[in-house]
Amino acid sequence: MNVSGASVKDQAFSLAEMVIIVAVVGVLAAIGVSTLNDGAITGAREEKLRNDLRVLNSAVNTYQAFGGSLEGVNDPAVVLAKLKTTVSEEQRKTMPGLGGAFIDPDIELVLQSEKESSSDKLRLHWDSSAKRFTLSNEGGIGIKALKINPFSAGSSGSSSEPGTPFPDGTASSNGKKIDGEVTMDSVGKTESRKTSLNYSKDSSWIWDYSDRALAAPPSPSQIPTATPVPDTPPASLPVPVLKRGLSAPIFSVPSGNYPSFAFPLTTYLANPNPAGSSRLVYSIDFGTWTDYDSAAGINIPADSTIQAQAVPINTSKWDPSVTVDESYTSYFSQLLPPVIDFSAPYFTNDKKGPIDTISVTITNPNSPSVSELIYQIVPIPGGRGPATVLQTYSGSFDVSKADYPDGFGVRSYAASLVDGYEDSSFTTRFATDVQGLFGGHLDLDTSTSLARVNNGSTDAHTHDITGKYGVNTINFFNIPESKQIEIAEGIKNPSQRFKLLVVNGNLSPGLSVQMNYTQGGVTHNVDLPVYKYDDAAIENLPVFSLGGVTGTSKLEKLSLHMSQDVILQAGVIPTNTGDVKGNILGKQYEWRNGSLTVQAVAVDDSGRDAFSTDNTLSNGNHGAAASGLLWEAALFWHWDGDSYHERGNTFTPGQLKSILNELDDPEAAEAYLEAIRYAEERRLQTAEADAIASRAAATRARQIADDAEALAATTRIKADQDAAIAAPLKKVADDFKKIRDAAKKDAKEAQDAADDAALLAAQIAADPTSSGADIAAAQAAADDAAAAALTAQAAANAAESDYQIAKAPADDAKDLAKKSEDQAKKAKKDADKANQTVSELELQAEDAANLLAELQQNYNELFGSSRSSDDDDDDGDDGDDDDDDDDDDDD
Repeated sequence: MNVSGASVKDQAFSLAEMVIIVAVVGVLAAIGVSTLNDGAITGAREEKLRNDLRVLNSAVNTYQAFGGSLEGVNDPAVVLAKLKTTVSEEQRKTMPGLGGAFIDPDIELVLQSEKESSSDKLRLHWDSSAKRFTLSNEGGIGIKALKINPFSAGSSGSSSEPGTPFPDGTASSNGKKIDGEVTMDSVGKTESRKTSLNYSKDSSWIWDYSDRALAAPPSPSQIPTATPVPDTPPASLPVPVLKRGLSAPIFSVPSGNYPSFAFPLTTYLANPNPAGSSRLVYSIDFGTWTDYDSAAGINIPADSTIQAQAVPINTSKWDPSVTVDESYTSYFSQLLPPVIDFSAPYFTNDKKGPIDTISVTITNPNSPSVSELIYQIVPIPGGRGPATVLQTYSGSFDVSKADYPDGFGVRSYAASLVDGYEDSSFTTRFATDVQGLFGGHLDLDTSTSLARVNNGSTDAHTHDITGKYGVNTINFFNIPESKQIEIAEGIKNPSQRFKLLVVNGNLSPGLSVQMNYTQGGVTHNVDLPVYKYDDAAIENLPVFSLGGVTGTSKLEKLSLHMSQDVILQAGVIPTNTGDVKGNILGKQYEWRNGSLTVQAVAVDDSGRDAFSTDNTLSNGNHGAAASGLLWEAALFWHWDGDSYHERGNTFTPGQLKSILNELDDPEAAEAYLEAIRYAEERRLQTAEADAIASRAAATRARQIADDAEALAATTRIKADQDAAIAAPLKKVADDFKKIRDAAKKDAKEAQDAADDAALLAAQIAADPTSSGADIAAAQAAADDAAAAALTAQAAANAAESDYQIAKAPADDAKDLAKKSEDQAKKAKKDADKANQTVSELELQAEDAANLLAELQQNYNELFGSSRSSDDDDDDGDDGDDDDDDDDDDDD
């Protein structure tokens, strides 16, 4: 059979055309990767705003349907306030329908800033004429979101997850002034609503129409009735039951990024539906649905999604609510540093017997499934003995005095084995009889009031607290110096809510903040470098109290920790006592001359911040308190050189060479610096290997993706070719089908005509009045019709045969085309997956390259140039008498 149609050559792409298409698609995909995340985030926010619009307008419609009035209301906050009202108990007795609030009392509006309002970001506006909220990209300052405030006046108090204050721009409906108009103080308040019908108070009628008089008829008339109206109304009338959808649960903690040490978070669900109408269920990461326990709340794991829904108790009256979900991510997950234990504090040769060997045990506080321990042995600064390379810890080991006659140290960190975790900071412990720190000492100041700039004071000062008491951890619940003000002495009320800020964390990177606190029955242990703790946004910090009152986390431990070699590691800022106590600002106007400061700042009983900060006064993200200070402690390396704000102070945080010339024993420090070179070289070598391996993996993935793209292009060409072949064959089969159908129709019509002719011939033959000629003619006509029917049936049979002949290759071509199309789709899916893998591996390779560059830069700063030969001592002093431990009283 000859099939007409376009040739394969005319329908296919040439190889050159396919190469050009693949290249263009690759460029477009690369452009799309960089904008994917921002677009996803913006899309999610806009979708939430659309959901908020539906919720608000549904509440507005229901409120008006049950007697509420929004006439003349122009302020959206007033609308929100009215939706939160209820009717009085007296009116509820006579009013049918809903008399409660139509929106959760804890909902508040978040307004755009002026800058946001000038953009094309979506926002909500209240249309007072249409009495509904509208969505637009313009129109001045609008509503950018709805937030649940668990500490508002309408809160049930069940929320115990603090630390998420609303950003500037939150419009409250609790009596605040918004856009020049005072809103209703309506949370928990009542109003009178007008309804067309009321339950009767005084008669047996259900409805009481007395509140609204009926209009008089235009003229006296007698209304005829077929059935007399009874004198006594029926005792009851049927009241229709309307089935309504339940409102979705409301989370006390909204979606967002939270610091890793805050997990597991605790969120509570509010049920906005009438009492007894529903129960709440939830699932974690789309797992099994669980009944919600209002007393325990929900413990949220890091990087998880919580779904919640209100389900009806009586399904004949209520439909389930929509499912709502909130997602919670941690923006860093740093491993905790190891704990190093010695069998003896140092080597001895006293009367009790010599200790020539010390057993070392390193404990991993993290899960072994996500981390391993790396360690090295170093001599004490200036001591004899080799510095080992970094190695994996596999169990306890012994260190001999013969190898380290002056003492030794163990440096260790927890290394991440999986994505999503960062290596811990180094921790170091020394087996030595040296008390305090190598190369100097730290001073401590505490206070309970804000100091004046350049003319301030502190309440207590201790000189050389590290050497005097032989400590390298300052526990602010148990400071060894009795005159110092501990945090529990500064915050006397155990119900006082507060947050903890770190000031100048970037200037003392060698110190870490340690805290233990209990939240929702879960104990959190935090050990973070101070510069990472102050990376946590203030609004995401936990709200503490010393007594663990409802809505707070109970703070049980607060310490600043350092290793004995923190000074040699350039891990703490050097400055002078007088400039710290007098609050002389640092080089860039840092608080207390740049000293590391921990501040407890006030939070009010509703969970809102009752303090303000000045970011210009801190070399770190938290800023220094400008108001609301409850207690503070300042720790710094006290030395005899220039104070931190003076030109002669050349300290650079983390740069060992910036302090070597200022130490009492720079040669010992130089030897110590050389000892830890091995560790830095090992880290650099590991980073180089990781960068090479990551780039190689990305390159291999690109080759695989290119092959997948080529296969996808080839299978697409074949699928198009097979489809091009199948199309004309199908057309031919369809044409034969039409001919077959027409022939069958003709055969049926011919057979019907033959039957009619035969019936007519029989009728004529049976009629006694019919002549022989008439009978013969009728019979001849019937014979002709029968012959025509046979001919038409033969033609139909032939058409059916032709159709079946044409249909077979068409069906085969169709099956082949479908198979080819399926193969093409699978190849395209495989190619897309391969390209996604390439994108992920290229990002990993970029991260590895960035880490290598950072480590290389740090290494070059430490070891790339020789130490300065200027060893002149700077004997400048601030006039503080270091030998007088009582000099804190002078201020």
